[in-house]
Amino acid sequence: MKKALILLALFLTGCSIKPAFKHDPLYEKALKHTQRCQIVNSLETKALIDVIYLNPLYPQLKTQAFLIGVYNDFNNTLNNIEFNLTINSKDINYSTKIPHYILYKNFPFYNSWMNYYFVTTNTKAPFKIKYQSKHWGECVINIK
Repeated sequence: MKKALILLALFLTGCSIKPAFKHDPLYEKALKHTQRCQIVNSLETKALIDVIYLNPLYPQLKTQAFLIGVYNDFNNTLNNIEFNLTINSKDINYSTKIPHYILYKNFPFYNSWMNYYFVTTNTKAPFKIKYQSKHWGECVINIK
């Protein structure tokens, strides 16, 4: 009987539905403009990227901007000896310094094991973001 009461107490204190009803307009907008793709080989994920189109979220941005999270089998960078990222078949400008007003740790799909980059481009929409590997293929995200 004691064990049942302890389990019931743990269950009731461990489960909360309050955050499910919390309204967060930035999270909802970010979710709407977030896409994910992965490169898979032999049922193993070789690379994963999350792309958030920032211009609808932050209208003050002067160039087309994205927040891109990267996980890969090498050093979790956008461009290295194995992986390369292009937008509309052009190289990108990127920085590990993300502007302070972009609260990316509150964005959908945030993972502490990914590296995040602030990426800008001079190209115009629609965007074709291609993350490709020399050996394992590529993944493509289309943003209109």
